[in-house]
Amino acid sequence: MNIPPDKPHAVCARCQQSGVKFATTWPEGRICRRCYQRATRIHGACISCGTTRLLPGLIDGEPACVDCADIPKDFRCTRCGREDEPVRRGLCAHCCLTDDLSGLLAGDDGDISPIVRPLFDALSTQTLARSATIWLTVNPAAKQLLRDLATGAAPLTHDTFTTHPSPEKVLFLRQLCIEHGLLERVNFDIERFQAWVDQMTAAEPASEARLIRQFARWVHLQRMHALDAAGKMRKGTFLSAKQSTSTAIGFLRHLRERGHTPSECVQADVDDWLTGGPTTRSLARTFVRWGVKNGHIASVEFPYRVAKTQPIITQQQRVQHLRTLLNTHVESETAEQVAGMLFLLYAQPLTRIARMRLSQVADAGDRLTVAITADELVVPTPFDEIVRAHLRDLPNTNTSAHRNSQWLFPGARPGEPMHQSTMMNKLRDRGIDLRGARNAALRTLVLEMPAPIVADSLGYSYNVTDRHRAAAGAIHTDYVGRRATSRK
Repeated sequence: MNIPPDKPHAVCARCQQSGVKFATTWPEGRICRRCYQRATRIHGACISCGTTRLLPGLIDGEPACVDCADIPKDFRCTRCGREDEPVRRGLCAHCCLTDDLSGLLAGDDGDISPIVRPLFDALSTQTLARSATIWLTVNPAAKQLLRDLATGAAPLTHDTFTTHPSPEKVLFLRQLCIEHGLLERVNFDIERFQAWVDQMTAAEPASEARLIRQFARWVHLQRMHALDAAGKMRKGTFLSAKQSTSTAIGFLRHLRERGHTPSECVQADVDDWLTGGPTTRSLARTFVRWGVKNGHIASVEFPYRVAKTQPIITQQQRVQHLRTLLNTHVESETAEQVAGMLFLLYAQPLTRIARMRLSQVADAGDRLTVAITADELVVPTPFDEIVRAHLRDLPNTNTSAHRNSQWLFPGARPGEPMHQSTMMNKLRDRGIDLRGARNAALRTLVLEMPAPIVADSLGYSYNVTDRHRAAAGAIHTDYVGRRATSRK
């Protein structure tokens, strides 16, 4: 039965909202359900007595414990004594979660199977117990599969997950099993690419679908497996493989519309393809050259695309973006701040930043350094304090998603770093032109230091840094410098 909201004139003492459902009345006034839940989930040092405990009260707008705020309620769990929001029968969220998991994961003998014991321990001891409860509640497919794994109705193998009727709904559970050592590690991007290729070619003519699958297998998948074995597989590899394959499918459709098979392709087909659409059509070059080399496509030329211009922002705009990052005072946004700083200071691609590890950051107390390559780069003040704040409170580490994460930016998925698209979207939302900002940062750096040093320190090729140094007018600067030296 729905509980109607209180009378419109009743106002929450915290949020000042009227017409809401109220949970309790404290010395400061009536508290709505939403504010009550927020208040009973805050832990830390009391503003008045300094004790570290639950802080549901307020003193001068700062969180305070029940004693100092004169709240007449005991929030201690009747079983474990933890101060927390009561969930049911006086039990805290952790004890309720433990009870729920015990019933779910117990075998026929009433004991938790050793097969799923690591999952039980990880879920029941995570800091944010409510998140695990919510996950089980809104994911009945994962909950049922957990039960099947615990009772032996389903074997704990990768096949159990890949052949599940709803593999995406149990993907998080599969990743948890990998993170906690119950399944061997796999590269999900390789799996996703294989499934994506099958899906994309399903509606294509059989001969063309077969050609695309061969291209994907011998060009992209072979490269992916080699990179994965060497520990160098990146998210960008997966994304570029998808884009390359999509463009290849488009090129074959283009030939079909012109009444040609791949073996009947002529130069006019290629020229019309390149001039009749967006510049991304140039990505079909890899497919066409592979097809020509292996006798699938008639001998044609497919030229490189050379970018006519490079987007770039001004140095003043870059500095303003850095100032904006510095002036962000929200604790939950430190990951965004650090990523933006590494991007704007060191011209690092976000694909590389997203996969940085904690071992690449060293704090010696008086200075903090990051290592993009083998070289250590000193992080200037005040940016070093932003990095320290981020390290003190890494995101996504209060659940069982990460056991002993070594990522500098832990992601929401178990064992995985933050997705590069998440970083890109956050920085774009701040109004940052990503390509223009990275080019501006790189050009500033090659003007301040020799291009080879920038390349070695930041992981760029010499050709790239030389090109940016020339574009920044450094050739003229070098000439003037040499003339000044020769006159002495």
